[in-house]
Amino acid sequence: MTILLDTVVLQPTKETRSLAIPWQCRKRRAVIDSKQTPDTDIYESRRWQSTFRRQLLGSKIALGQNATLLVGSQTVVFEVLAVEASAQISTDQVSEGYIGSETTFELQPYFQRDASEEGAVAGYESEVTTLADQVRNYFLRKSQFSQLNIKPLQTVFVSGLSGIGKTTIIRAALERLCYPTIYANLGEIIISGSSTDFTEEYVSMALSDLASRARAAAPSVVVIDRVDVLKDSELTQDIDEIYSQFRKFADSIPDDVFLVLESSIEASVMPAAVRKCDALQHSVDVPIPTLLRREDIVRRVLGSLANTINAGALEIDELAKNVANATAGYVARDIGRVCRQAFLRMLRENSLVSKSGSDIESLTGELDRLSLQSKGNLPKQIHFAESLQIVRPSQHLEFEGVRPTRRWTDIGGYEKTKQVLQRFMRLATAEKSSALGIKPPSGIMLYGPTGCGKTAMAQAMIGESGCNVIYIRGSELFSKYLGETEARLRRLFLAARAAAPCIVFMDEVDSIAAKREWSSVESGGPSLRVLSTLLNELDGVHETKGVIAVGCRFDQVVEICMPSPSDRVGILHTLGQKSVLSGDVDIDLLAQMTEGYSGAALEQLFREAGLAAMRQNQSASEIRMADFIQGIDKTAFTQA
Repeated sequence: MTILLDTVVLQPTKETRSLAIPWQCRKRRAVIDSKQTPDTDIYESRRWQSTFRRQLLGSKIALGQNATLLVGSQTVVFEVLAVEASAQISTDQVSEGYIGSETTFELQPYFQRDASEEGAVAGYESEVTTLADQVRNYFLRKSQFSQLNIKPLQTVFVSGLSGIGKTTIIRAALERLCYPTIYANLGEIIISGSSTDFTEEYVSMALSDLASRARAAAPSVVVIDRVDVLKDSELTQDIDEIYSQFRKFADSIPDDVFLVLESSIEASVMPAAVRKCDALQHSVDVPIPTLLRREDIVRRVLGSLANTINAGALEIDELAKNVANATAGYVARDIGRVCRQAFLRMLRENSLVSKSGSDIESLTGELDRLSLQSKGNLPKQIHFAESLQIVRPSQHLEFEGVRPTRRWTDIGGYEKTKQVLQRFMRLATAEKSSALGIKPPSGIMLYGPTGCGKTAMAQAMIGESGCNVIYIRGSELFSKYLGETEARLRRLFLAARAAAPCIVFMDEVDSIAAKREWSSVESGGPSLRVLSTLLNELDGVHETKGVIAVGCRFDQVVEICMPSPSDRVGILHTLGQKSVLSGDVDIDLLAQMTEGYSGAALEQLFREAGLAAMRQNQSASEIRMADFIQGIDKTAFTQA
């Protein structure tokens, strides 16, 4: 059956794209915002309909095929990106057809980048691909949506923390498609309008002008940043009118324009008057980078900064893993700052940057001036450690988010307990649980006598997890102001959900764990209000997927009891590896002599034995068995 094509989408190939410059439409390019990539050229396809149709009339065109056309005096090779037949034929079944007298041509700009080029975003390729697919499907699959009587998705709401990379993700996605893109900042529009006496009229005119520019450049994409400014009801007295103007603009976008809204807050917390807008019904949430994503981000940043110095891939990979482990809660912008600060510190150390040269912008110039002889290694771990003291994570400004460095090998004894905790972490972080329809454990409580290593166990469990971490003591949550303690708890778990996968390590949890007495007159007291808030955050209405709590109310309870004789042997061996022991020290005998000692007490015993050795001889180089016996005599009364 002969199929006549209604529409053919063409794009110059990479090899001949520069030849298309003479026939670009410069007048339409003028409507593009100055932030658009400077080499963007917009095709006026209607101008060339008759030229293309005349040259290809009667020709058979297939999807993916190259078509050679004469444009002016130049020969340009085009790739066939898409073909569409009449509405009577399913587009899914059409991959080729013939050019007829009514066939129309759509042209894509020539500078489309590959995903492997700069359009790719470190750690967020999936979000870039999702957004690019949504825009592409809207413009190229309209007939399919029409046949199915489905309204295509014309808007998308991109949300994420400030500095997480929303703008970079949007630009990378749109660069893959190369549609004319118009950028606007809603915050700047409203603030500029607030400086006049006609805020509502100013905002209305600005949005109307934006729609006109988008219509003139169609098919085009409009990107509006700082939509979260609408949540600030105190920004202007005319906020209700501005809500109305924004809804009117978003709901009346022309059919050949795609709208992208960018916000640092989720659509669910936008004002109710704005949530009614169809533009907020579909969202792409940009999550806090996980350990693997942070590694990718650090690797890309180091790779770009190290272009002018001799650094190998293995060296960059090793450093990326170390930096990623130390940057829990850091977003892409924070990680970039850490890397740049580390480079500056390395250059200062090598006397390549003056002490007064603290401006980050000078980094590129200084690297360019490096001679081949001075080109060296990447910054060392010490440079990054110093940078991390300066650049704090955006997400955990209120809560401590430094992952402990303790490992399971640092804890002696308690082999069965360690196996239980390791198994718990595997279950809590495994994806197989959801595949089996099983809810993974979301929390674990460690309890036992003082000094038995509860905190050490939790630190080792967190240190080897690879998750983000928030550490807080129960006593730090309390405030003298009414309701502030409950508010801190809510902010704590809100930050944890945003940083998922995240471990909330609540030390000294017994300080807020009051016993509920349903018949008590003080059932509404401060302690019980705090406890109720905590229980609601743990297993209430909020989704806690990706958040693991340690030390509170949980479905897993592990007792850290007093160490058994074999546990004491393991603890003493571990402590002995950090000290210099004489050959006469009998670890097994010490374990028998320290019945009733906790892990902390055994550590104290080593300190007392060391002091006893120094009292006997100021130049002592090892700890003897006699020193341990003296230490036991001094510490025995504390264990009674």
